Amino acid sequence: MTELQKKMMEKLGLTEDNFRKPKVTEIDRIKANVDFLAMLNGVELEVSSDE
Repeated sequence: MTELQKKMMEKLGLTEDNFRKPKVTEIDRIKANVDFLAMLNGVELEVSSDE
């Protein structure tokens, strides 16, 4: 990151964390696929509070 980019980032109140890609676990991918397939098939999933 250049000095200019760092100054712009600070002026906007951002940190380097805002530019890092989020870590996605295999569980997150599976949950996303389940949600997507449920949506395609019109199935309502129950949300449990034990997550």
